[in-house]
Amino acid sequence: MNKIVIGFGGTLLLIVAGALAARAIIQRQTAARQRLPIPPGVDAIERIRLGGVEQWIQIRGRSRTLPVLLYLHGGPGFSEMPLAHLNAALADDFVVVQWDQRGAGKSYSPEIPANSMTVEQIVADTRELVLLLRERFHAPKIFLVAHSWGTIIGARAVAQSPELFYAYVAISQVAWPPESERLMYSYALAQAQAAKATKIAADLEGIGPPPYQQVASYDTMKKWIYHFGDAEFQRISPVEFARLIIASPAYSDLDLLRLWRGFQFSFEKLWREAFAIDYLEQIPKLDVPVYFFVGRHDRTPTASAAMAERYFNVLEAPRGKSLVWFDHSGHWPHLSEPQRYRAEVRRILQDCAPPQKERSLPPERSPR
Repeated sequence: MNKIVIGFGGTLLLIVAGALAARAIIQRQTAARQRLPIPPGVDAIERIRLGGVEQWIQIRGRSRTLPVLLYLHGGPGFSEMPLAHLNAALADDFVVVQWDQRGAGKSYSPEIPANSMTVEQIVADTRELVLLLRERFHAPKIFLVAHSWGTIIGARAVAQSPELFYAYVAISQVAWPPESERLMYSYALAQAQAAKATKIAADLEGIGPPPYQQVASYDTMKKWIYHFGDAEFQRISPVEFARLIIASPAYSDLDLLRLWRGFQFSFEKLWREAFAIDYLEQIPKLDVPVYFFVGRHDRTPTASAAMAERYFNVLEAPRGKSLVWFDHSGHWPHLSEPQRYRAEVRRILQDCAPPQKERSLPPERSPR
């Protein structure tokens, strides 16, 4: 028996070692494809302090004089730094900053005070980071791009400090999660009844419309919403996410563990507050150019395309607003249609940035 156990353990170690070695090769290939000239460019992963808590950012740009673009990831707590290499080409046009928010990814730590995990604290962290980036790159303003949960933070940051931003790009804007859930429940029930899918209809009628007190009821609703997704559309699979994450040179093997731990920690602390918002009432106006990137097939219960469109239609944006539909995407248009996404972001740069002038920047300082 001992020989069997030892043999099994040895085989398992060989498999793990082989997987890690294969990942290292893939990471090196990814890094080679997105290599930047240093100098004049910047390609760094740095630890900083925001709101008294250590957090991590990635900074990439072909030149340090390019406009700054800060990306706010989704979740709560799901870092998109390990996915960013898919759109690494934006570093030709911007200094792109990926940030693992407090409690997420590289920034996860069990020592983070639980009572600091609030929407307003992360909005404050965002402002502090924007001010740091403006100072470091001598940038009067920056571009803010946010995805899903990140749009909850992004819209509030822009509403509070519009003078800091050239434009706000909202990918899969979260606007009013409770109403979005009701819309998507009604959609699934109507589809089940039309298809005479009596068992599915009975399941949905059994749990009733949201809100729910039980996670199982929410999962049932979500399962049948996705079941009735558009026939010509296929959501990004977990295998595709894993493939992108594994290929990332920005994340070590230990960082992959932090990614999962941080997602669990952040979601538990933030989801109740995050998904109770109503930005149609709370943020009816934004004083910067606004761009909504919406996947035509996005039926995410808390952040459906239908709800994003409703918010866009009532949002006041005196400096202009544009709704950009991604016809082959769901909740992740920047991953489903990356070339289209990059083209749209570059168009916004042309629309909103002032004429590019040579900026003389001081030598790089150590991050604080």
